[in-house]
Order: sequence, then C-alpha cells, then structure tokens
Amino acid sequence: MIFRFSFRVDPEGMTVPYAPITDHIRRNRGFVDLRGRPDRAKDIAEGNNSPALRNLLVRVANVGSVIFTIGCDLGAHREPTNVPVRRREVAGGYIQFASVHYDRAEPESYASFANAIGENVKASVGADNWKIKCVGKWVNFEFEGEPKGIRPSLWIWFFAAASDPLAAMQSRERLIEAIDEATALLATLEVFPSGNAKP
Repeated sequence: MIFRFSFRVDPEGMTVPYAPITDHIRRNRGFVDLRGRPDRAKDIAEGNNSPALRNLLVRVANVGSVIFTIGCDLGAHREPTNVPVRRREVAGGYIQFASVHYDRAEPESYASFANAIGENVKASVGADNWKIKCVGKWVNFEFEGEPKGIRPSLWIWFFAAASDPLAAMQSRERLIEAIDEATALLATLEVFPSGNAKP
C-alpha cells in the first residue's frame, strides 16, 4: 500500500465556462453545466470509460448538491524504467470541483475540503498504490445572470499505479470510488456555505 497526497495553490487562473481544451495532458471537451442536471451528467464522454467517474458526476449533479464539477478527464501512461515494475503502469485523471455558492466560498474552505478528501481516501487505499495532487485553482466565473468574479475551486489530480495497464485502470476505478465517497460525506462538505443550491 502506498498513498501520497499533496496540496498546493496554482497562481494561474482559468475562466468558466470554457471551450474544449486539448494539450499534451488534457483532452477536455469543454465546460458542461451539470448543476441540477444528472440526466446530462450521464452523457459526459469521460464517464464512458469509467463507471466510477460517471457515478460521481451524476451524484454531484443532483439538485441540492453543495458542490458541482467544472471539468474532468482520464488518461494513462507508462512510468520510466527507474520506477519499480509494480508501479510502472499508471491510470489517472482529474476532476475539478467548486461550491454551488462559489461567490461565497473562501480559499480556506477548499483547503479543508482537500485535506478531508485526502484523509478519507487514505483510509480506503488497501493494497493499491494511489497518489492525489490537490490544486487550489482560481476561476473567473462568467455564468450568464449569476455572480461574476474570480473565486477559488479545487482541482483533484488522481493516479493509480500497478504492474500492468488493466490492473492500473481497475485500481483507478477504486480510487475514483473512494474520492466519490469522500466528497459525499457531510463532514467533508460542511466547509462550504449553506443555502439553497442552484437548480
């Protein structure tokens, strides 16, 4: 069992909504507003390759959720030969969260949210080799008819390592399930402002 967790703040920001992003790491298809729309969450392409990710997206999209997703992606790669064979194949990805009350959530709330996720995921690692890199990410929210401005969010990069690609993908499913469970806990979510969630 190996579990590594880190948290840092990225000084660079991004704008939401955003167009598709394709670079050497991401193949994101662009922002889709899933708030209160679990029916749309089922159609997110990244969920086709991961039932665990699809379940997380659908759960977080439900009416009444205190968080929403800004983006996600999945990928896989082989580590260099200096990495032990048992951890050479890596399946990973990212998911980015924000409070539905993004205009009232403070940066400290996201740091607490990240640490709570890390503690809960660590308890589920079992025999897996997992790494989570949490990044506090500034977002320029530009939703039509809603509060605008630069506010914090949490970007969670996750990685599961194993000796072969299939084992790595299976481990990634367990890791996403653990993240899903952690982000569903009331104790994890109580760091965010309460009030009526956006429909």
